[in-house]
Amino acid sequence: MKNIFALITIVFAMAAFAGCSASDNTQTSKFTAKEVTSKVTSAMNDLKDLHETDKNADNWTNIMNYVTDIDPDKVTDIDYLYMTDGSAEEICAIIAIDEDSAKEIESDMKNRISTRKSHFETYDPEQLPKVEAAYAGRSGNTCILIIGAQAQNGKYEFNKMMGS
Repeated sequence: MKNIFALITIVFAMAAFAGCSASDNTQTSKFTAKEVTSKVTSAMNDLKDLHETDKNADNWTNIMNYVTDIDPDKVTDIDYLYMTDGSAEEICAIIAIDEDSAKEIESDMKNRISTRKSHFETYDPEQLPKVEAAYAGRSGNTCILIIGAQAQNGKYEFNKMMGS
């Protein structure tokens, strides 16, 4: 009886160990994308009313394409806040299925900042300080894009929230 119990214990321990090591770079986020954007926006007191799109919206994949070209199947959660009056402010949190996908999203977010800068240089130069203050980064699988005059305040809250 002791041998059977010991064997069962070993089998369960090996299965648990195999499950942990098979996870590669897959992580889960401690927070939802909405919790991340809420924390970031709370630190930026100059924002006007932002329009919001999340994963529950019918057009979330179309809106997400403004920020990243990643396959929507690699996104577990998104919250995207943006101005509808043509000004530069944008805040987008995307939680990816794994760290490799998050790295791709982070790169796309950095490209988004460059694209917005080029756009506003021609379209509305008064918006350039907001874009020049922008931040794109990630912590684990959670990516953040912050475009706004107080982006550094949002970056600080994001890093504090993520423990970075």
